[in-house]
Amino acid sequence: MNANKASKAISMIQILVSSALTILIIAGLFLAYGTGGRYVGLLLSNIFPEMTIILGTLIPVLILRIKHRSQVAEGYLLPLFLLLVSLQTARMLPVIVAYTPLTALSMTWTTILERFFFMGSFTVLLYAAIQNMKNVNTSKTGLNVVFSLVAVFVISYITPVSGTGAVNYHEYVFNFLVFLILMAGVTTYLVNFISSRESYHLKRFFTFFFISIGDFMIITGDQDFIVSCTGTCFFIIGAAMLSAVSPKGY
Repeated sequence: MNANKASKAISMIQILVSSALTILIIAGLFLAYGTGGRYVGLLLSNIFPEMTIILGTLIPVLILRIKHRSQVAEGYLLPLFLLLVSLQTARMLPVIVAYTPLTALSMTWTTILERFFFMGSFTVLLYAAIQNMKNVNTSKTGLNVVFSLVAVFVISYITPVSGTGAVNYHEYVFNFLVFLILMAGVTTYLVNFISSRESYHLKRFFTFFFISIGDFMIITGDQDFIVSCTGTCFFIIGAAMLSAVSPKGY
């Protein structure tokens, strides 16, 4: 499968995943309303940032498929980045379950998968940024991405999962590693701009800076209302910038 076909396939998966998550949200709200409606407002406040992520990753994919065809170097990796970001919202499923008559989900596996999608998304973004660097052999990028995602899953699996309300210092270390990968990715776009002076790279830097920082704040700051709201605003800005695609696509 060539890069163009891979991009289209991943984009279609992205659309299906986002649609499925949207249906789950609507079903959860309906079930919560069926319990008397007293939990609907609380449920909405808890999952609003995730709803923002779903729409913020879906709209750019739809625009690209309908209006543009991406020819940029990292064109086939960015749909994968957006897919992994949207899959992070699977962490809201236990929240939906908590306010409905549904059977409880496995918190352990939910946490493991959330970590995998969280670290994996920024690992892919880093590879996408590297694609634009000069004098870098990118012929084996696809294989390197696969091996890296396998390593990310192993790290996500072996990082201990704490019980409800317990402090997990391993989680802080994991989040710090994710932050380092995030910063490496967006900084690479900035370095590309400094070396080439092409406005494209500067736009990419700001776009993915806002998306990445916003996503990081939403995922890690869900217990802090101000941090979560600030992250949501950042993510909306970045998603809007990505949605306003140039003729080159993303």
